Amino acid sequence: MDFLKRYPIPIAGLILGLFALGNLVQSYSNEARHVIGVIGFILYVPYLLKVLVLNSKLSEPLSNPVAASVFPTFTMATMLLAGYIKPYCPECASIVWYAGVIGHVLLIIWFTLNFVVKGFAVKKVFPSWFIVYVGIAVASVSAPVTGMLNIGQYAFWFGLVTYILLLVVVCYRVWIVGEIPAPAMPTTVIFAAPASLLLAGYMVSFSEKNAVMVYALLAASLFFWVIGMIYFIRTFRGAFIPSHSAFTFPLVISAIAVKMSGAFTGFTWQGILCDVQTVIAGVIVLWVLARYVMFIFSGAK
Repeated sequence: MDFLKRYPIPIAGLILGLFALGNLVQSYSNEARHVIGVIGFILYVPYLLKVLVLNSKLSEPLSNPVAASVFPTFTMATMLLAGYIKPYCPECASIVWYAGVIGHVLLIIWFTLNFVVKGFAVKKVFPSWFIVYVGIAVASVSAPVTGMLNIGQYAFWFGLVTYILLLVVVCYRVWIVGEIPAPAMPTTVIFAAPASLLLAGYMVSFSEKNAVMVYALLAASLFFWVIGMIYFIRTFRGAFIPSHSAFTFPLVISAIAVKMSGAFTGFTWQGILCDVQTVIAGVIVLWVLARYVMFIFSGAK
């Protein structure tokens, strides 16, 4: 029980990053995908137990707008987990996928009621808000698990509309208002995730692609990947903090988006860039994983 209490809420971001990294490296090595997936699952199980067993004690930490907006990475990870389960039990995979989708929708409603409808303040806005609203687009990427591409398409459009709306607010908060607390600074790397997630989801859930949509999302993906890398370089130094998990999924999904859209655009440089992004993302995910293991089991910082 004490272990579950110490299990950090932000570690769900690392779990999500691991599941996504496994999918990214599958074309290089299917064995590597399985190993990474198993590691992600080992971390996922205690988190699930924490949610199920200690749910009544989560209200206090989730009253923090950063922790609350990071929490939906758990449902995003659940959707990706379904893809790992499908080869062994398709029915189980469908149940897990629907649980992730429904859970994320409920979290969107809960978050909106508590942080938008009640007492909205611009200083409560962080890049991690993208996780709450655009994060549902993971359903677009993982829709083949159930074959429900229509749900993936609805998730994409919801994610796209909320991304456009949120981008203005979040950019204003970070670049004009500023004053981001140090523990929340790693969330600025999340800038790299939304456009890339939407691009990947669009490539998966839509059989007919609109060229303007693909190129617009690719341009946004590349631009914000650079922004995300700049923020990573600025914030990774120093003592480890749980919010460093924000480094993982954004950089992985950026590589996935470049990889998936490469066949459509035909740009040879995308293959080279994808390899570079994959190496960077892999190294960073494994670094965060190692630091988390030290943080959880030895208390090392």
